[in-house]
Amino acid sequence: MSTTVWPYLPPAELKAEEEASTARELSWLLDSLQETLVDVKSGLEECYALLAPIEPGSTLVMSSPRSENVKGHVTRVGDGVVRGTLSLRLKTLPPLNLSLEPTNPLPLPTLSHLRTLLNQSLDCIDITRWTGDRHSAPFISAQLRLLHSIIGEALAILTPAPSLAIPDPGVGTVIPTISHGKKGGVGGLDWSHTPTSPLHFLPPLPANLSLTLTPCSTSLLLMLRVLEPVAVASHLGSRFAHAIGAQRRLEHDEMEGVYMWKGEEVRVKEKVVVESSSDPSLLSLGAKLGALERAVGSARLGLGAVMGERIED
Repeated sequence: MSTTVWPYLPPAELKAEEEASTARELSWLLDSLQETLVDVKSGLEECYALLAPIEPGSTLVMSSPRSENVKGHVTRVGDGVVRGTLSLRLKTLPPLNLSLEPTNPLPLPTLSHLRTLLNQSLDCIDITRWTGDRHSAPFISAQLRLLHSIIGEALAILTPAPSLAIPDPGVGTVIPTISHGKKGGVGGLDWSHTPTSPLHFLPPLPANLSLTLTPCSTSLLLMLRVLEPVAVASHLGSRFAHAIGAQRRLEHDEMEGVYMWKGEEVRVKEKVVVESSSDPSLLSLGAKLGALERAVGSARLGLGAVMGERIED
């Protein structure tokens, strides 16, 4: 059976009919995208609720594998850590038991940025639905592109990274295998540029101890660095002891670097990296954001196909 249209239409009339059909399809698609945006907004609101500062929060175990370097737990509520205890048994420091100051929670700026991105996504949807021309295909396409990029940036914060570290039983520490961000190991140089205030803890942190706690995929990453001034680290006696094997250096990825710490040049004498147990709220948040990103991406592809545009990520 033939599918040829009969009677045949003149080329000019056929082109006009094709354009009219495309216009009707585009009008229908723009109307259906309004329903898609409503669903995406509902999903984003659920994501935002997962980061709300609501008790009891998520209590996460913080324990170093196959060693007693770090034992304890922390409780995340919203974009901050409000409770926790850490027992530290480092090789270059006396034993130390820390508790978070109840009246001075430890902020997590990465999660604060994530909440800001979710707010921007919600604002983008409101502008698309109520402020601009919902029947303008170029406008809707531009807004979908913006929304997709914002959700993608938010998802990147929670995307599981490759294995960050492997334990070295010989030195009792964790040696990161991949450098994320700027030069200076996992987490870049944020620990040096914006050190954690010692007043977040009871007792306050020792002057030569850097402690940072940052979100990493669906957990929290604790990084401890024992610091020493460059003048002490390069002392002739210390170098001679290391050379003859009388003292063993604790190997890690920052052992050769020199860093500015509170106005003083220091070296990292010992470094320990510990990843907490998985945070169920962050796990759910990552799954929801992934589904929303795919939904917006599919909407972009569909609209681009009808408009005759090529969609590039």
